[in-house]
Amino acid sequence: MKPVLIFLVTTLAGCSTMSDTARKTGEYSIYDSTQSFIALTDTRRNGAVVDKGLFYPKNTYSFSYRYCSSGEASAAKDIAEYQTLAKRVCDVNNGQLIHQDTGTWCVARPNTHDERPIFYARISSTELWADLCLDGPFVTLKLIENTTAPTQEWYESAQVLGYEPYSAVRLLVPRTEVATPLQQTPRVMNASHASGEESQYISSNVGTTVCLYSQQPSELSGFTYRGQVYSVKDGMIKVLVQQKLKGDIRSAPAMENVPWYDKAYITASANSWFVCT
Repeated sequence: MKPVLIFLVTTLAGCSTMSDTARKTGEYSIYDSTQSFIALTDTRRNGAVVDKGLFYPKNTYSFSYRYCSSGEASAAKDIAEYQTLAKRVCDVNNGQLIHQDTGTWCVARPNTHDERPIFYARISSTELWADLCLDGPFVTLKLIENTTAPTQEWYESAQVLGYEPYSAVRLLVPRTEVATPLQQTPRVMNASHASGEESQYISSNVGTTVCLYSQQPSELSGFTYRGQVYSVKDGMIKVLVQQKLKGDIRSAPAMENVPWYDKAYITASANSWFVCT
């Protein structure tokens, strides 16, 4: 039976070791602990799994969940509790939290050439959909973690999903800019990351409906642009965009249109787009 860290963290500290073999989720898993976190209250249980990736590696390693909190104070308490939980899961796996542009990763052997990702975690809230959440903010959980894949396969997949390996030129988000254990405003994944199965599919299928999410640092939430692949050249995808939607449709509870041109083209790298309906 898998250990449930949310209840046992005080007794498990210092017991875990990080081996060179594949790390299985059964040992102090952020996914298992997140499931326990969700199950603790009726409010959290009345949410839904979102952002269901159709392509590898996202469909293998990612989990996103959302729910309507029961009030601002409750949302703040949940966020603080999950922040603490994520740090404890990282600690008992002998890891350390590092903050990258794409968010917070728990890693083993940080800032060395032997650094390896253990998991990614994030929790955030927004008032954007207050009409759908009658009592409080809308809370979203996201995590990325290995299941039973071999070490190298997981290492490569984590990079597709936003992890940047250690290098002499890697820049982490300064601690002074991260006030909590988990970074709350990660930037969109850099286009230099390797393409996954989804990017390859998009590049090979002109006419496919795709979306791109864009958020400026000053914005509470960004916008999703949706259209059809028009052409492909040198890894860049030109899309005929006909819709602009409020928020990230992979986690927003409803698709809310905002004013947009009748037709406009957006060109971006293949891995900036994702398949949508």
